[in-house]
Amino acid sequence: MTIYALQKNASGAVTSLASWGDDSATIPEGYAPCTADEYATAKSAFMNTVKDQAIGALAQIQATAALTVAMGETFGTETRAYVTALQAIADGSDATSTTLPTAPTAVTS
Repeated sequence: MTIYALQKNASGAVTSLASWGDDSATIPEGYAPCTADEYATAKSAFMNTVKDQAIGALAQIQATAALTVAMGETFGTETRAYVTALQAIADGSDATSTTLPTAPTAVTS
């Protein structure tokens, strides 16, 4: 049977998740046991933070960047602003955004 556990900060937000496939596993200090459903819900919320979304969006932009440069094109001002906003969310300097900025329609925009 799998053992599930969560670690929360003082305000009750999940800061870490763990699971063990061994019934005799010892849950580390600071973690609290939970049900499989509680673990799944917490994992979904934990893995889909706006910071994680920004990191994923930056990875997509990086993939597009190589092709854009190879085609001799440059990024437009909207794309530069979008990347700057994503970087701020990803590195934590923008801790107030709750959604990602709207992506430009084209990287040359």
